Amino acid sequence: MHGKMPTDENLRRRGCIIVSVCCFCLLNDKTSEHLFLHCPFAMEIWNWIGGKLNFGFDCTSFESLLLSLPQNRSSQVRDIFLAVVVHTLHSIWLARNTVHFSSNAFSLHAVQLRVQAAISMSGKLSIGKCVASDATILDTFSICPHNRRIRAIILVTWKPPSAPWLKVNTDGSVVGSLGACGGLFRDHSSAFLGAFASNIGTVLCFLYRSLWFHPGCGVCSQ
Repeated sequence: MHGKMPTDENLRRRGCIIVSVCCFCLLNDKTSEHLFLHCPFAMEIWNWIGGKLNFGFDCTSFESLLLSLPQNRSSQVRDIFLAVVVHTLHSIWLARNTVHFSSNAFSLHAVQLRVQAAISMSGKLSIGKCVASDATILDTFSICPHNRRIRAIILVTWKPPSAPWLKVNTDGSVVGSLGACGGLFRDHSSAFLGAFASNIGTVLCFLYRSLWFHPGCGVCSQ
């Protein structure tokens, strides 16, 4: 990726005179981008791993490959995607070395098994955290979820208002001098109607309130 791998174009820059051909497809020069990204053998692996993740990797170049990794996912899933790239590239290189330096046969299935096992190991070693929606990806690679810690849940007895009144419960928190607030709207049958949350910036104190709203006249009372 940084011109350090001993692929044919890098060896030529160092003064080696060689005939270049891809050891997998035997159709193109064995450059870094062809070997790892554009060769039909490599593309088969990228399409296979992309199908498992339900994600399309941009294999136009190494830069586009790294830029295509999702950033708006949980930290454990981001670690898994990075592990996918690292272990896929490494496994393709090991397959190339098998062709060059040993008489052992290699297969696409063997490379896929190596990639999946390495991703599973990296996902388990990740110190990142996940959310419930990541379960599909984690199950695909048999990775234990690292759930985010939550504070102890406090049981609250909620009393519904009489019909046709609506009730909103608001609460907030303050860390240092910064505060935030939120609220939940429910009707007399306890049906959820909506919610809000907002960062209110610098505050001095915050009060907890329960308000009842009459949908017809708009009157409220504490």
